[in-house]
Amino acid sequence: MSFRKLKERAKELEEQIKNEVVDNKPIEESTTEKSRKEILLEMKKIGIDRLPYSYSALESFIDKETMYVHYNKHYKGYVDKLNKAIQKRKGSDLDLEQIVKGISRFNNNIRNNAGGAFNHALFWKMLTPKSTRVYGPILRKIKEDFGSYDNFKKEFEKKAKSKFGSGWVWLVITNSDKLKIMTTSNQDNPLMNTIKFGGYPILGLDLWEHAYYLKYRNKRDEYIENFWKVINWPFVNKLFLGRTKDKINEGKFIKEVINEGVSAGCNRKQVNTYRMIFNRNPQVKKKFMYAIMDILKEVFSEYWFEKDEYKKGEMSGVYDFEQSGRSIINKLNTNYTAFCTLVNDINQYLKKVGINPINLVGLDNKQQLDETDRLVRYMTELRYRIFNTESSTFQTVMSGLDRSNKFGDKRELNAVINLKKIFNTKEVFKVGELGGVDDMLGGVDAYVVTPEGDKTMQIKPFNKIEEEDGKITVYGSGNVKPYTVDYLVFHNDRDGTIVFNNNTEIIDGRYVFNSDDRIN
Repeated sequence: MSFRKLKERAKELEEQIKNEVVDNKPIEESTTEKSRKEILLEMKKIGIDRLPYSYSALESFIDKETMYVHYNKHYKGYVDKLNKAIQKRKGSDLDLEQIVKGISRFNNNIRNNAGGAFNHALFWKMLTPKSTRVYGPILRKIKEDFGSYDNFKKEFEKKAKSKFGSGWVWLVITNSDKLKIMTTSNQDNPLMNTIKFGGYPILGLDLWEHAYYLKYRNKRDEYIENFWKVINWPFVNKLFLGRTKDKINEGKFIKEVINEGVSAGCNRKQVNTYRMIFNRNPQVKKKFMYAIMDILKEVFSEYWFEKDEYKKGEMSGVYDFEQSGRSIINKLNTNYTAFCTLVNDINQYLKKVGINPINLVGLDNKQQLDETDRLVRYMTELRYRIFNTESSTFQTVMSGLDRSNKFGDKRELNAVINLKKIFNTKEVFKVGELGGVDDMLGGVDAYVVTPEGDKTMQIKPFNKIEEEDGKITVYGSGNVKPYTVDYLVFHNDRDGTIVFNNNTEIIDGRYVFNSDDRIN
């Protein structure tokens, strides 16, 4: 059952339960709330794909006993363990492909079992007892990218035979629409956003010992060579054409999204509205943040580096993209202006095709999260088109990030000048360079050297402050969240710099301090 159909069926079941009916039969009055939840939970489980042939159907490639054990013990085991793991998580209402694509947000247990479930669900369909020959669009593409089918076959076997230990060998379509042969370790899949230079898998071979050992023992090369006898080329063609069609549709979609090449952008009032939504409902920002991180890892995989990979002490993210070093695109994941732009541009398309636009304004927290899920779905489906240098939406987002970053740098530099006067010392230093380790982990923008030791600071904008009954409320301070620094500093070029001891409360999306926590 597809994820969309599964959600539709789950909603139907929820409505039936409200009306005390399931499958046209009344629920007994003794049915407990727990059992109702169990019914819904069962509906949302990752399903087990049926083996499309008998256990003995592929004897020219693999024996009956191996296929039985492989399918019933290994594959079903991955699915069972995955369901147990994801049911322990909040917000685990995702289909298997979504989990695999965004695997970086999950632990190793889910990574291993989601990969095992997904890889095998593909693998069973890639095999067939019928004799098929490579043909059509995939054959033309193989000849285009490898020179000939024989060249492709030799390279595939070479990669498979040289893979040490457990894993898979794959034929994938890269982001640049080229075919590539690659291997992954364990149960990793090329779609995972943790795989550098991955792609969309259209053919794969399981290289784990459990896949062949009962028949071939230590003769893995023979197993690899026999693979060609049972490849389901019609299915491979279907995957190839499906991916090509998806890209074409995405191209048509983005023309609508950007309104014939013009981004809708956002006005100041809209930006402020989303700033308050981010501050009052942090889960919206969290969902957006995880989605953007997954998209950046995949779309900009050649520029993506994990922690310490670019150089020692650097956080994970995109590097050497529009400038040398850490890219400003890394600030996209918590930027409410970019969030607003994406909502407005995608809504242009939704309105044209008669789909309700995405709307978070005037809703309760749960409804806002549901709408954020819709935004994430469209962003993910269109990731290679929206997050593209030729996309007007992307240009608007990057321009906004660059402008915001320059304003932020200027604000911090001017604040540091004032802080030297406030603390009567020259030893105030700006740190936090474009999402450096100090800034990202602790929110440290600057520090001052005092007789008691170094004191850290987060520097933020503000529009005004209001003092009443011994409390000071700060307005227009951007992203409101807790920090572990010693001082919270607020600056604008009109009113100057205000410093507080970091004993803040966050009330209605704003910072609130006791009056005696103000330093200057």
